[in-house]
Amino acid sequence: MSSTTTGAVVVGVDGQLPAALALDWAIAEAQRTKAPLHLVNARMLPLRGPTVETGFAVHTAESDEILAAATDRAHTLAPGLHITRAAGYGNAAALLVEESRDASCLVVGARGRSPLGSLLLGSTSLDVAAHSRCPVVVVRDRPHQLPDGPGVVVGSDGSEVSEAAIAAGFEEADRLGVPLTVVHAWFLDSQGTGLAALETEDTRQVVAEEEDAVASEAVVGWSEKYPDVKVRQRVLRTHPVEALVDLSRQAELVVVGSRGRGGFSGLLLGSVSQGVLHHAHCPVMVVRSDGGA
Repeated sequence: MSSTTTGAVVVGVDGQLPAALALDWAIAEAQRTKAPLHLVNARMLPLRGPTVETGFAVHTAESDEILAAATDRAHTLAPGLHITRAAGYGNAAALLVEESRDASCLVVGARGRSPLGSLLLGSTSLDVAAHSRCPVVVVRDRPHQLPDGPGVVVGSDGSEVSEAAIAAGFEEADRLGVPLTVVHAWFLDSQGTGLAALETEDTRQVVAEEEDAVASEAVVGWSEKYPDVKVRQRVLRTHPVEALVDLSRQAELVVVGSRGRGGFSGLLLGSVSQGVLHHAHCPVMVVRSDGGA
């Protein structure tokens, strides 16, 4: 059973730098939303030694030390914040997902750059993003606070889960006091399909008009609910991952749906959300149409 206070911001902490960045983001989010902060230290089972009980029944000196340091950090950055804690052995992703049941969002860190300079997402972060019962924020780097930047960036494709992502994007932009950039990226990929001859100028024009209409429809009504949020729309003819990752260089947050148009119903994470999670330069929030991630 989850030990999370209803509506809490849950964050995984392990004493490492990626988790420290996630902790700072979670503290700020809890402060913005006036929500409790729930610290979770989920540890993998030891390969050797005595058998221990899995779940949140076991505390160790190391986990207590990690949770105490995270608590001190939270009290320093946000005095008066209500904090709860949990620690246990087991599959780290499974334990974090369990704690997400009653949470407002779940925040985790990600691996940094590999020696080759590529961006890699840890398996725990990816599993949490796929299975969490609430929106997930994966924090790799600190957000860039540029006055003329894109603010919160949200991917839009007209799907139901895209609508949920736009809703979350407006809410986060309003909390942060930054603009919202709604990105609708599309491209025609007929290479190797035998349909390249159909990609004429007329075809491109028709598709472009249809995509413009989808992009415009996606934000209808939201500005009335969030009148203080400045909205920018970008309709780009490029791959969605490329567009979102490029804008993430100067963004506070990128929001994506778990999967969009063309996604198979059995997939928990689509190719776009996975691509953005692996390569974005700022925190990424993943949501699904039922409110989870």
